[in-house]
Amino acid sequence: MSVEILDGATIVNFMEDEEAFNVHIWDRFAHLDSDHDGRLSYGEMLKELQCLRVFETHFGVDVETDPDELVRVYDSLFAQFDHDLNGTVDLEEFKSETKQMMLAMANGMGFLPVQMVLEEDSFLKKAAEWESGKLVA
Repeated sequence: MSVEILDGATIVNFMEDEEAFNVHIWDRFAHLDSDHDGRLSYGEMLKELQCLRVFETHFGVDVETDPDELVRVYDSLFAQFDHDLNGTVDLEEFKSETKQMMLAMANGMGFLPVQMVLEEDSFLKKAAEWESGKLVA
């Protein structure tokens, strides 16, 4: 984990660089596709969905959540990615939904910089690294 300063523009600009965004999406998809069949099952997606941290924390400490509620939330999130409802997520579905979620996050953040603790392989960390590289270049 690392602490980074970013804003909504960081996310939007990273996604607008199609080459950088597509490389990140492909790498993340390949990492999750443990059986290398070109589709993500619910089991393969579950770890990624859990990383979204959709539940409230208090000062970084997770609040205990009802297990049934967790199942409903993760089922719903998976269905959001599975556009054709065939029980798996292909690369295009993964890319499309990731883009929608990140745009929603960017809109929610606005354009005032915020300091955030980011996981090393997270989309936001990749966006912050991309921005740092662009600023240095």
